[in-house]
Amino acid sequence: MTTTSPMSNIPVYDPTVTKAAAGATAGTSAADQTQNFLKLLIAQIQNQDPMAPMDASTMTAQMSQLNMVSSMSNMNTSMTAMLNQMQSVNFMNQASLIGHSPAVAGNSINFDGQNQVILGANAANPLSSAVATITDASGNVINSASLGTLDVGMKNFAWDGRDSSGNTVAAGIYNISIKGTNTTGVTESPTAYVASPVAAVSKGADGDSLLTLVDGRQVNASKIQQWIN
Repeated sequence: MTTTSPMSNIPVYDPTVTKAAAGATAGTSAADQTQNFLKLLIAQIQNQDPMAPMDASTMTAQMSQLNMVSSMSNMNTSMTAMLNQMQSVNFMNQASLIGHSPAVAGNSINFDGQNQVILGANAANPLSSAVATITDASGNVINSASLGTLDVGMKNFAWDGRDSSGNTVAAGIYNISIKGTNTTGVTESPTAYVASPVAAVSKGADGDSLLTLVDGRQVNASKIQQWIN
């Protein structure tokens, strides 16, 4: 920047004094940074030493950096728009799942009094003599079924809503527990799965689809490991 000598009132160049770019903002957006860069560049040119002007290669490098920042900002905007579009398409695809039944990990069965319930046992280790037991809300045994040998992974079976006497039980909440014996003779409980039709599909805060099941449960579509139909 140039200063004025008090002796002769002649402007004198002082390289240690810089002139702030007028109107520069503290914004962090790409547009604000671009404007601030241009204002600082103009201030730099205005205050350069007339005897040693700024190297043209330096200005070229600075302009290249500015273009790179602008390009990255445009790319981020495009990627965000693409992600939003993909989430919208995925949401529409998930809507076609209404009426289909995912199997979700859980021990609670909401029996409607009529339709059979598809269940599953997901074993971490091979099991023998596996038995599934259905109990009511008070813990009374309603029925049990032998599943035999379970391999690692999912095995599906169904409960028709009948008790051990063959009578259809009343609609309500029931529980299932599964136990089997591993190769070392230790009793294990594989994870139980209960299937229920999808009643509605909604969009979660993170963009994932949330499935509301007929039995009242709400699950994230990305957590589903098995579809029954």
